[in-house]
Amino acid sequence: MMQKKRWLFFGAGVLGSLYAAWFQEAGEDVTLVARGERYTAIQENGIVLQHFQTGKETRTQVKVVSSIPDDPFDVCVVFVQKTQLESALEVLKKAKEIKVFIFMHNTADGIGSLVETLGKERILMGHANAGGERVDQTVLYMTSQKMTLGELDGSNSERIQEITAVFEKAGFPVEISRDIDAWKKYHVALAMPFALAMERNDCCNFVMAENKEDVRLCLQGIREAFQVLKGIGIEAEPKKLGQVFWLPDWMLSPLFRKMLRTQIADIGMARHLRNAREEMQQLRVEFENLVEVTNSKTPALDELRKAQ
Repeated sequence: MMQKKRWLFFGAGVLGSLYAAWFQEAGEDVTLVARGERYTAIQENGIVLQHFQTGKETRTQVKVVSSIPDDPFDVCVVFVQKTQLESALEVLKKAKEIKVFIFMHNTADGIGSLVETLGKERILMGHANAGGERVDQTVLYMTSQKMTLGELDGSNSERIQEITAVFEKAGFPVEISRDIDAWKKYHVALAMPFALAMERNDCCNFVMAENKEDVRLCLQGIREAFQVLKGIGIEAEPKKLGQVFWLPDWMLSPLFRKMLRTQIADIGMARHLRNAREEMQQLRVEFENLVEVTNSKTPALDELRKAQ
């Protein structure tokens, strides 16, 4: 039988709260790091979750701390935005008793700072399968299909299998990536043109769904971004991602507009963008650095950027 692990969740926003609560409900040994009013609210009332579609509300009591304890932990799951990563690493590098860190942030500039600060052998990367927003101290959330996890070397190691089993037990099905760094870059290549197009439409998915020209620009911008990554030798991860976006516009555009009219697009995309504008700006800069490396022509992306 696999030995039970001690889990530390660093960051008590939407995702950190959701994952910590579900791990606690699954019987795991959970400690959550929160700060300020969020720390006080969780300490007094637990983690309050409300499902976006059903309205079902749950309240979960977890062990909450305002700083990382000196105790040993098997796994620390880090839920911070990219703009918060540098300050988070200053804290995490002092946590010598943590065996493995799983970083869930978006990034287009790679894993260099993580490896330099914590050592390659202690790092996994992941991507959550949920989204939402916090209304006062209640987390409004929705989950999608599978989350993603990956070793930096792409291996299906024993530790990632053990960690995957716990995530799945807690209610988070997992897909293991063969190249998690490429996966992260392609995610930004997908999200960045979408965010630019959404900004042109008041950051409202329903408005954008009716704007055929901006949907066309968004899809072309995604294709251009994918070409930038291919130009520096990074193949699509997952492979199907590249295949989908090379479908012709007459096929893909109606599907994309249909997706934009859904609740998933509302809570998982539009609301996230409205709450993460600084992060998206940083990710745009990171990706534009890759565009400069390849000296690529990106007319659709250039047009989308005009409104910024």
